[in-house]
Amino acid sequence: MAEPNEKERGDFSEFFTLASFDEQKLGEMEYLLNSPAYLHTWKPYMLGILKSFQKMWKDRSRARQEQYPDEFLAGGTIFGEGLMEFFDKIIEETHHERAMAAMANMSNDDHYTTLQQHGGVKPIVGMDQEASPAPYNPEEDY
Repeated sequence: MAEPNEKERGDFSEFFTLASFDEQKLGEMEYLLNSPAYLHTWKPYMLGILKSFQKMWKDRSRARQEQYPDEFLAGGTIFGEGLMEFFDKIIEETHHERAMAAMANMSNDDHYTTLQQHGGVKPIVGMDQEASPAPYNPEEDY
């Protein structure tokens, strides 16, 4: 049995949805998913398990199929991938909402200053010079 592609996996958004979270629960999920415990321990652990499932799934031996049936490995893989995608979606969506909320409270000048500090705005050449520059004087040159 080959690994299913995206179309065969189906859309699990009816199971993994943010609709069931109120603001309090979403904030709690955001707190958990942005913690070092999730990023440095749990996520790599889960990705390792998924990789092991996929590797075992490719093993066509009778012994593996008796110990871990294809349906078990397929279901575990699909569930794990869906869960990890859902967690990534929560992180992305809450990060976007937090950025938009912060920007909503900024004036245009504050926004420009922030962009400038982060290198997002380059100075316009000549803006710090007089409108009609003085003629070139070679004695002032090095």
